Amino acid sequence: MTLIFWVSLGTLVYIYIGYPVVVWVLARLFGREPKRAAAAPAVSLLIPAYNEEAHIEAKLRNSLALDYPKDKLEIVVVNDGSADKTQAIAERFQLQGIAVITYPHIGKSAALTRAVPQLRGELIVFSDATIELEPEALRALVQAFADPAVGCVSGAYYLKADEDLRAEAEGLYWRYESFVKRQESRLHSVMGAHGPCYAIRKTAFEPLHPNEINDDYLIPMRILARGFRVWYEPNAVAWEPELVSIGGEFARRRRIAAGNCQQTVRLLHLLNPLRGWVAFSFLSHKVLRTLAPVCLIALFIAGLWLPAGWRAAALAAQALLYGSALAGYGCQRRGLRVRWLSPPLYFCFGNLAMLAGLCNYLFARKSLVWERVR
Repeated sequence: MTLIFWVSLGTLVYIYIGYPVVVWVLARLFGREPKRAAAAPAVSLLIPAYNEEAHIEAKLRNSLALDYPKDKLEIVVVNDGSADKTQAIAERFQLQGIAVITYPHIGKSAALTRAVPQLRGELIVFSDATIELEPEALRALVQAFADPAVGCVSGAYYLKADEDLRAEAEGLYWRYESFVKRQESRLHSVMGAHGPCYAIRKTAFEPLHPNEINDDYLIPMRILARGFRVWYEPNAVAWEPELVSIGGEFARRRRIAAGNCQQTVRLLHLLNPLRGWVAFSFLSHKVLRTLAPVCLIALFIAGLWLPAGWRAAALAAQALLYGSALAGYGCQRRGLRVRWLSPPLYFCFGNLAMLAGLCNYLFARKSLVWERVR
């Protein structure tokens, strides 16, 4: 049990601290920037939408205002059987050149699989309906495709919401994730993309199974498996203007975690040592992080068998972590902001959602059709 405790603790330290440091060092030693060009290839901006009446008009106005040659930009809304006014609102923009493709509610993966072959662009840019893109986002996103080794480019994701503790915590989390992605990208490739804004070569797209989710992870990883690089472009900026409820965020993260488990199993061939830096990053960033909640449980249970002095210290540290997270949750519910509580709150919140997703993948195996969270 003592060995289990120290292995679990070491794994957690490596996942959240060691790996970011190691990949930063490796990126400085062995990193390589892709070739870039200021060209404007033909782009199709694909906006999947399901019950987005509250956001779709603002999204389309934002898309029309992008600084990109109009004759090179196709904007397409893929309506996945919305039961609200999404279809009617989107159709009002058809006279401005925006196309609308409508399917019954078949799920996001199935909708993307059907829609992508119909698009005209050399590059496909995926962007969520709730997201606001900076005017220069597309120009920044496409530059790295001048390098034939690049098959996918992920933009940067930021939160505008900053009115509460959870928004502060999520902003901190995304800054941390962006740092890791920048280093992975310089070393070779990021492990997935930011769903709010990422682009691929149309020729590199592979159809998704209807029950596959987390397209922003699976599509880039399959492109990576084919030998392309997946680049992170911090100048292609996407903004999320608001947060969903805590319950909605937990449901979203649980579903994403279940998808991560599903896809990690299907992508285990990327652990082949012949994959080089890809295998290293995939193991460190995806496989081990998926197992982080298991390590936390093992840490607690094994800590009960430690010698008295170590046991007291281990349990006290865990009590401080989880107590701080609970206090942060209580402050969040009351609208209070205590900055030092945001990291433990978000750390525990994320790992609890990951654990729920892992259990859902292992035991529930429910349908993963796309649903709107609020």
